[in-house]
Amino acid sequence: MVEIIVSVVIQVAKCLAPSIERQFSYVRDYTSNFENLKTQVEKLEGEIMSMEHAVNDAERKCEEIEQNVQNWLASANKAIVEAKKFVGDEATENKHSFKGFCPNLKMRRRLRKEAVRQLDAIVKLREDGRFERISHSIIPEDTLLMSNKGYEDFESRISTLNDILGALRNPDISMLGICGMGGIGKTMLAKEVARKAKNNKLFDLVVFSEMSQSPDIRKIQGEIADKLGLTFREESGSGRARSLFSRLKKEKRILVILDNI
Repeated sequence: MVEIIVSVVIQVAKCLAPSIERQFSYVRDYTSNFENLKTQVEKLEGEIMSMEHAVNDAERKCEEIEQNVQNWLASANKAIVEAKKFVGDEATENKHSFKGFCPNLKMRRRLRKEAVRQLDAIVKLREDGRFERISHSIIPEDTLLMSNKGYEDFESRISTLNDILGALRNPDISMLGICGMGGIGKTMLAKEVARKAKNNKLFDLVVFSEMSQSPDIRKIQGEIADKLGLTFREESGSGRARSLFSRLKKEKRILVILDNI
């Protein structure tokens, strides 16, 4: 009789062994996944901090941050918040199970799956966070073209303004001049032409540059380059001219107004 009972117990134990092993496997995987998740969260936090420093540096240089970088930062920060909350929930569950000595295996399996999901998401975010560039230069708004204060419309000026704008629409005309005696409002008219051309999208880019009575070629080149977002590497006047010409050719439609020549 005793031998029969022992035999039955042995057979039952053999049947239960695989199930018990699986349960312990879940527990081992559960612990491993959580440790990996915590490690990846710390690494992602460090990468977010580095990216934010780089973004701040770029913004101080008046550069525009690439949209994909902004999207990555938003997603990464959201993932960090979710992961930390999840880790906190796991700690609460672990406390309720007497520090893991009496675990709720069903709950552990659910948490394990979620840990794997979040771990995979954070690993992918870290891979996606390797950008070739995070920002690009932008051409600042020309303050001379932001307001038409001081400009007055009267019949003859309206007619002249419309004639100039009409000529600018003509693809066969590449150069125009506004001539007249000093003090009659040529500069105000030229600025209004620039504003109208910009607002009506006649050109992709409008550059207005004021000259002086004694033109300084390097200064003129530099002023136009600033409004094009161009930084010269050349020192000679001819080298700067070539660089400026090359930059101007990249625009399909550009209007450059030189006042007081």
